[in-house]
Amino acid sequence: MVGDERGPGGRPPELSPAGLREDYDAAASGWAGGPAAMYAPLAAALVAAAPVPAAGHRVLDLGAGTGLAARSALAAGARQVARADLSEQMLRRGRGGSPVAANAVALPFRDRSFDLVLAAFCLNHLDPPEAGLAEARRVGAALAASTFAPGWTHPAKDAADAAVRSFGYQPPAWYEALAPGERAIDPEVLAGLAAAAGFARVRMDVVPVLTALVTPAELVSWRLGMAHYASFLRALDAAGRAAVRRAAEQAVAAVTGPDPGEPLVVSMLVLSAS
Repeated sequence: MVGDERGPGGRPPELSPAGLREDYDAAASGWAGGPAAMYAPLAAALVAAAPVPAAGHRVLDLGAGTGLAARSALAAGARQVARADLSEQMLRRGRGGSPVAANAVALPFRDRSFDLVLAAFCLNHLDPPEAGLAEARRVGAALAASTFAPGWTHPAKDAADAAVRSFGYQPPAWYEALAPGERAIDPEVLAGLAAAAGFARVRMDVVPVLTALVTPAELVSWRLGMAHYASFLRALDAAGRAAVRRAAEQAVAAVTGPDPGEPLVVSMLVLSAS
């Protein structure tokens, strides 16, 4: 199921971990040259906001992708780091810490294996997010998790996404299933879920993070490198992919100017729990 298909009663289609894994595998080769430029400073900000310092501690990077949070934890002095993700290709493209192919809701670690669990933009990929919170609580003493703040967007994001849709793009089923998942970005709901998972001290903060993305080309590389575009772009020939990129860059330049001068600032919601 793709696009605007719905399940019984008009519900969104079920989340398919296999589909999500396949698209993240496909996106892995281009991650460093696209989305990583935005997610790296977000990972560093998450580590800085953690309820316990990474220095000297055992850290799990949950939903690690290529390990941006793992590398930030190591840079902060973490004693031991593991990075877990569904996508083996993302793990292989990454570095820093020990890679473990695993589902965030069924982790292959013993209870309290870690002093700190980092879940950078992971909970919003889980249905339901409380299953991931329960596992994070089981394997870790403390948690720092992030997602986009409610309502955050950017003109460049909206312009690039609209340009891709004009070429007939439809989101994959897993993305459609997660798109209504507002529970993972609602501060009150997320705090309640963390408390229900057994965390005694829970804090929610919105943190503005300055990225290095400035030009239309850089902003479009972020968007087109995302996993939910991987299958669509992979199905195009080189000329088709070039046409999509050209249209997206033109659309972004129209709303930001050809050289906006101001880097992208992301409003990041941070859950700190212990």
